[in-house]
Amino acid sequence: MSEKTRCIITGASACFGPSVLAMIGSLDANWPGHPPVHVFDLGLDEQTLYQLAAHNIPVIQVPDFCPWWRQHYTWKIWAMNHAPADQFLWIDAGVVVLHPMDEVFFSIDKLGYFAVGNRFTLKENVSEACCEGCGVTPAFRDNKIMVSANFHGLDLTGIGGEVAREALRVATADEAYIKATAPLHRHDAAILSTVLHKTCPPVFQVDPEVYNGWSAPNQVRGQKVWVHRRKLTQADMQTFHDRIGKAPNPHMPTVPVVVKPSGLKAKYWQMLNKYKLWKARKKGYVFINDGMRDVSGVDKAKQFANQPTKKAA
Repeated sequence: MSEKTRCIITGASACFGPSVLAMIGSLDANWPGHPPVHVFDLGLDEQTLYQLAAHNIPVIQVPDFCPWWRQHYTWKIWAMNHAPADQFLWIDAGVVVLHPMDEVFFSIDKLGYFAVGNRFTLKENVSEACCEGCGVTPAFRDNKIMVSANFHGLDLTGIGGEVAREALRVATADEAYIKATAPLHRHDAAILSTVLHKTCPPVFQVDPEVYNGWSAPNQVRGQKVWVHRRKLTQADMQTFHDRIGKAPNPHMPTVPVVVKPSGLKAKYWQMLNKYKLWKARKKGYVFINDGMRDVSGVDKAKQFANQPTKKAA
């Protein structure tokens, strides 16, 4: 048994306040004895902060550590380096845990990291500028699978600490290293994946459908994580909120019902969206989620979420 300290970390802004509470409630409901949770504050609302304080869940403020810290998920790489324990598991706010996962920290103990593949290659998701920042050639990306940044873990006392420190060095050295310049490019995940493959070859990655299932909580047998991204029903959201701080009492969220438009209306919107995308790309814009969907209560002048950025020359 490892004597190293462990924790679970996450981060959220105001619009993910209900989701981060649901994530914490899912841990209490479905993972008995899980490590303590710490929340990095990216602009949380007063109601969420009140609930976190009421349940004695520590909140960590993220400082203005570089000019682009709010963009490109740069804040997540800073949080990785400031986890208040020897070993951490990062879980995004828009995730719920479905079953116990002690094997995650077993992996962190033995390997120094826990990595979930995302089925894309580095060549698809990593820019050449990111390669430059990480000190590898563009050819380094060939035949390597990306690591998901929304659910990963590191041992900061060993090789995982080297990964975290190098990732932060790259992310803060030059904005171009973390900034996406094509629709498939990732931000923090691009740096994390490249540095991990460089530092810990060959990288062992677990099944993304088990630890990163996205379509439903029953996507595959034995699924342990659902990346719902705010698709929880209000009833499930409330159930998980009510489970915070309570004795474990397993709860499986309901499968979301997706109503897709059909017929001529669906074809109209499909053609309109394709036209808008074509027109934007002709003007040299790349549409990318830039990491801060909401910063209300902090500084609306710094809101960068979903803003189009000019394509690099």
